[in-house]
Amino acid sequence: MQTSDVVIIGAGLSGLRAAQLLGQRGWHVIVLDRHAEVGGRLASRNVDGYVIDEGFQLVNPSYPELRATKVLETVELRPFEASLLTLTNGRRQLFSDPRASLRGALSPFVRGGLSFSDARRLGSLGFRCGFAPIRGILRRPDESTWEGFAHTGISPRAMNDVVRPFLRGTLLDDQLESSWHFTQLVLRSFVRGRPGTFADGVVALPRAMARQLDSTVLKLDEEVISVTPTRVVTNRDEYESRAVVLATDATDAARLGTDTTVAWRAQTTWWIAAPKIVASPILHIDLDEPLLTSVLDVSAVARERAPTNASLVAAPAVGALHERSLDARVLESVARTYDVATSELSIIERTVVERALPATPPPLRLNRPQRRGEIFLAGDYLQTPSIQGALVSGRRAAQAILAALT
Repeated sequence: MQTSDVVIIGAGLSGLRAAQLLGQRGWHVIVLDRHAEVGGRLASRNVDGYVIDEGFQLVNPSYPELRATKVLETVELRPFEASLLTLTNGRRQLFSDPRASLRGALSPFVRGGLSFSDARRLGSLGFRCGFAPIRGILRRPDESTWEGFAHTGISPRAMNDVVRPFLRGTLLDDQLESSWHFTQLVLRSFVRGRPGTFADGVVALPRAMARQLDSTVLKLDEEVISVTPTRVVTNRDEYESRAVVLATDATDAARLGTDTTVAWRAQTTWWIAAPKIVASPILHIDLDEPLLTSVLDVSAVARERAPTNASLVAAPAVGALHERSLDARVLESVARTYDVATSELSIIERTVVERALPATPPPLRLNRPQRRGEIFLAGDYLQTPSIQGALVSGRRAAQAILAALT
């Protein structure tokens, strides 16, 4: 039997954030996780010299709660360019943040992709999401993302050629049925920061957070069997504490006795070995291949993730796609995107993540209760399905414990 002030079940971002804040207050914390690595859904591994993630995930440094952890001061985030390149009928079109590239911002007009009216509306929306107070975004009634964009007056052509192709991969939502409030918060993060990756994969983020936990005991590869408000039993030991936090996803929380339920959105990612691609740190969208949400040369900013003279390309899609017959379509799209032969490409692995993101239908519900009975909860399903949401839920769980027990 081991004792502590708090036992946290789950070493994902929400559990690590709760442990960080409780540890800063001098509390003794034990974190348990059934996996052999911290991170939860943020997982990476090396396959034949290529560092792939378990699903396609980028990190946005603009998240306020991420900045509050100070973890990015200890691990280098490699940002991608603030640009999007679409490909259709052999024609390539670049869309860039005008603050980063005036040429890229003007390109859609020169080549006839966007009307000035659409560009003005998109720019106005981006400015409003990026710099208006969040309470202003949340004050109006919520609706679906598709309805929200329609009410801005953006044309169907811009919706189908730019907005939907970009957001379907971000939200894992082909029909843009997700909360408009949530999508505006997502757009806010893109306006304020440039997403990136790490040399060691996305798992570098939770690993760096774990290194900050000087007084916390991490116990990995340990399966939790039963939970009460002050007692946890695992396949290896028993723990008593003043409080227990379930910092798992909603499905695992329900398995351990809570009444939490969510609908999940799945994601499939093809990780592809390619010949070394020059100057390609830009998100690509092949509009002629609706299967994929995007194509990205991950090694363009993190050379360590691929062998010398090779590139690592991520090609994500919405849904749990297991059919081998789809592989040829993916390779053809990647070959078209980078103008290489399909014979030069090979699939390293296909990762299928059934529980990639909790669905966020309108209305968006922020700050959900952090307790079920006497057990405390943490997880992105209580906030927003994002790194920001996971970290905020961890903070709120720690605050709830401090308020209840001090």
